[in-house]
Amino acid sequence: MVAAMKVFLDWPYKGLWPNDRAHWVVKSKATKAYRFAAKVKLLKATVGPIRVTFCPKAMGPMPDMDNCMAAFKAGQDGIADALGVNDRDLIVTHEMGGRCKDGAVIVEILS
Repeated sequence: MVAAMKVFLDWPYKGLWPNDRAHWVVKSKATKAYRFAAKVKLLKATVGPIRVTFCPKAMGPMPDMDNCMAAFKAGQDGIADALGVNDRDLIVTHEMGGRCKDGAVIVEILS
């Protein structure tokens, strides 16, 4: 499979991480903002299998995959919004990439 579209998203906001235990208002605002950011960046995408690569920040502890996936839930919902499908219908694979300066999530929609 070849990537038909490749988008770089910001590293998930602090309030989205399960271990952050942010106040519900902070978490709600972070969720809405991240979901909208993902939707806007993927508006021109077409439906296909999705590969999500987490590139952690250069400094700090290395997050584990289940926390990355949980923190990215709002982003995945934004992708579904952009594609006009229910998020349960997405075919998504997750992988851990190398570290980068500020952290990033690389979303590739495959064809």
